[in-house]
Amino acid sequence: MTRFQLKALVVAMAVALPVYAQQTNEPVTQAADQQANQAKENQGTPTKNAADEDVEVVEVTGIRQADLKARDLEREKNGFSSVIATDDIGNFVDQNVAESLRRLPGVTLQRSEGEGKYVSVRGLGPGFVSVNMNGSEMAGVGDDRKVGLDGIPADLLGSIEVLKTLTPDQNLNSIGGTVNVKAISAYDRGKDGLKFKMQNSYSQMREENSPKFSLDGTQFLFDKKVGIGFAVSHENRKTQVDEHRHHSTGELQFYRQDVGLTDEQLDAKSGPEILGPRQLEVRREIANRTRKAAAVNLEFKPNELNYFYIKGNFTEYSDEDIAQREFYDFQDAGSYGNGEIAYVNGQSKEFILTDIDVFHQYFIQGGDNKTRTFSFGGENKFGETWAIDYEFAKSKSTDSSVGDHRVQFRERDLIVYGKGGRDYTDAKVVTPEYAAELGGYAYDPENSIFGTSGSGDASDLNNWAFDNLFLEDGTRTDDLKNAEINLTKDFFLKHLNYIKVGIAGSKRTHVRNKDRWSFDPSASDCDGNQECIDVVNSSLADYPNSMQPGGIFQYPFEDKETVDYMSRIGRQTTASATNGEVSVDSTKEDYTLTEDTKAAYVMAEMPVNDDLTVIAGVRWVETEFASDGYLSLENDDFEFNGAGTGSLDIAIPLPEASIKYSEYFPSVHIRYEPSNEILVRGAIWTSFTRPSFKQARGFAKFDSDIELCPPGTDNCDDSQGSASVRQLQDYILGSDNTLDVGNPNLVAMSSINYDASIGWYPNKDLFMEAAIFYKDIENFIVDVNGISMSLEDLPLSLPINQVTQFVIPQDLVLNNVNITLNGKKATVMGVELSYNQYFENGLFVQSNMTLLDSEAQLDETIRVDKVPLPDQADTTANLTLGWENETYSARLIANYRSDIFEEVGACPAAVDASDVKGCKTWADRYQAPMKTLDFKAKYKLNKHLSFYFDAINLTDQSDLRYFVGNEMSGGNLLYQKEEYGRTYQLGLDYKFY
Repeated sequence: MTRFQLKALVVAMAVALPVYAQQTNEPVTQAADQQANQAKENQGTPTKNAADEDVEVVEVTGIRQADLKARDLEREKNGFSSVIATDDIGNFVDQNVAESLRRLPGVTLQRSEGEGKYVSVRGLGPGFVSVNMNGSEMAGVGDDRKVGLDGIPADLLGSIEVLKTLTPDQNLNSIGGTVNVKAISAYDRGKDGLKFKMQNSYSQMREENSPKFSLDGTQFLFDKKVGIGFAVSHENRKTQVDEHRHHSTGELQFYRQDVGLTDEQLDAKSGPEILGPRQLEVRREIANRTRKAAAVNLEFKPNELNYFYIKGNFTEYSDEDIAQREFYDFQDAGSYGNGEIAYVNGQSKEFILTDIDVFHQYFIQGGDNKTRTFSFGGENKFGETWAIDYEFAKSKSTDSSVGDHRVQFRERDLIVYGKGGRDYTDAKVVTPEYAAELGGYAYDPENSIFGTSGSGDASDLNNWAFDNLFLEDGTRTDDLKNAEINLTKDFFLKHLNYIKVGIAGSKRTHVRNKDRWSFDPSASDCDGNQECIDVVNSSLADYPNSMQPGGIFQYPFEDKETVDYMSRIGRQTTASATNGEVSVDSTKEDYTLTEDTKAAYVMAEMPVNDDLTVIAGVRWVETEFASDGYLSLENDDFEFNGAGTGSLDIAIPLPEASIKYSEYFPSVHIRYEPSNEILVRGAIWTSFTRPSFKQARGFAKFDSDIELCPPGTDNCDDSQGSASVRQLQDYILGSDNTLDVGNPNLVAMSSINYDASIGWYPNKDLFMEAAIFYKDIENFIVDVNGISMSLEDLPLSLPINQVTQFVIPQDLVLNNVNITLNGKKATVMGVELSYNQYFENGLFVQSNMTLLDSEAQLDETIRVDKVPLPDQADTTANLTLGWENETYSARLIANYRSDIFEEVGACPAAVDASDVKGCKTWADRYQAPMKTLDFKAKYKLNKHLSFYFDAINLTDQSDLRYFVGNEMSGGNLLYQKEEYGRTYQLGLDYKFY
């Protein structure tokens, strides 16, 4: 038994055994019988587990009563949770599911394209949080397990729960918490109803309108034996996001001037050295999304003993996206000694580089994302003490894109100025005269010290040559099937209400398949077609172009019609340009993984007295995981005599990797309610979080700037112009190449969770709650950048013997390996506070705050010092100030989230902490703090018609990620910054009955 199992079992038994010691087989008194019957009612009918309890319907009107309904739902749960309920006409107080969730204690939001998408709970990131639909796990097509809530319209749902402590009858794949979105139910709503909603949103940055329509309702039939809940929704959403980012690599670059120096100065490495950005991509995403959704919930209660249901949900969004990109590849300058670093300023951290290419890309992509969830099940009671419930659920998510295409223009060998900061990276093309002046040396145009660099003119669009056509089709599929059956036996004993046992299983298949072609078309591939030849030989000046508004780009862009035309004409060169071969781009990201799980549990509810109840049990979970993938090496920039760059592209299938592991997860939950005003909860429970698909899938990918070393020398470079194909077969792959590698050997993180809370409900107008929690995590999962690792020590067996183009030694040690690993231990400790109050004059306050501290210890081969647990925020807070009466309501909503530690830079014990190139703590990456302010107002014209207005992100907050940096960088350096602006929404609700 592992330390985790033993420690958890001992703690759980220590709490549970005293309860068992008090049990008796004496006849049940009338009061005890009433208590037992009440306990049976508290289990919920009809349901399959505590996450789906049926509760007494509360007729509500307005924000205050929606909040009151949520409090009632929370009090009835077996575990500690937060709930969002609908108002009197079935609306959430927010129009987006994720936006609603971030109002809850300890819940924060990650955005995508300005819309709330992923949820963090108690400071732990989306990777620690599972998302369920009606109690069953939802599928998701991304490389991460996290499920985006932006695809689920709030109009489809009846309530949203965030479960923060889990009992053994629930899926324990969640250290942070579980979000359970529940479909509209006639029995939950308790009445017939039909509602129509119409809304228009306006994006300030996009300057476009986004209409939305929805219809939902509930209907009882056959004397309430049949209940139907249904909803349909349609939205056309138009957004724009402006972005500055560090492109694809997580590495920074060291710069020291090596132009205009004497040999002695070069040898002495005179002059300051700085740490700066390796790349800059300026990007604009213009997205048009059509989102359709439908849900139906058919429930059948023929009598009090039997209940059956069929539930289905369908969401689909179709994207038409345009991405415009300006890309400065600073790393083209290479390392010190290549004579391409023209200027470095140790104080201002400015630099000038030569031989830099600037790329101009226009990407058009579309796609359909469909998610279908379907479940059927029921609950049957037989005898007086037995009940069985069961469910089969299937969730399938598919993302497909056909005909994505991109054209690229490039201006080569430019002299580029750069400077990095926390929330910006500057880049601009400069003249040779300017570079020489700053560098402190003379410039002779007839005998340029820069060679051919700077001889062109980037402002002349004739110099921007069409040099790359990118074509892509692809699909992603996540297919998840779940089945479970639970058996409950009620006991009429003084200290035992029921025993519940169950089994569950799931089968998952996750597939990513992309077909990509990225090549430089040649006139010789046009088969004499003059129109094709003209396109292949064209420049940006040959097409209509214009500067984009907003001032983020320095050069104009062609229009969409031009990109479509160039792609259509250039497509005919594909077969000839690629020699009919499958591109490495078409295989390097492909993978198939399977994941089968089994689970079994037993739990019991034991009343100690009228006020105190204990639930104790244990769940066993087994996981079997397998993945395939590719070893890929793509030589985008490698140059040598006698062959093009593509001849060194490599993609070799990896052998399937698999792992199987299992664990026991015990827990004890205590509920103490000494009065109607006080509710105390305590729990010691255990859970786990599996690695993401991206982290655990099998793959090994070398960076596109490959360095090879001639035999017997250390003159490694990405340009070996004098070498022939035959000579390259003796060259050796250099140690400074970057390798991204998956880790199928990862095991799930396990956590012992300690929770305690006290809620005070003095009246309907005041609610206060305080909770403390502590998580003791083993085998925590962390993404690590830039560690040194031998190929022999990788978690994958690489087929390097199949690489014949050059030599990859089996014992090669790489200095820049990006990998995901299991760490040793991590702890999280926090406090969660809530305060809601409503006043007689209509004013109200809704507020909560979560404060936590975390600490993680990695293996000393990765990092010596302790770090915060990745993906967690130390402070989250929400404050709503509002006023409402029967006709009007208005709210001002403030949200705050502190910074989040995202990725670890390597600093192993074998490296001196003063060695800045070996100890890469400067590569630690954070997401910056976020503060947002929203305003929402509603006017109820009559009992049927109401209007609402929302103003979102009034603070114009952007999403910022940055490298920590150090003194050599002048502090933090930008990794990514997204700006999406403000959004305004105006809508109406019409309630037919």
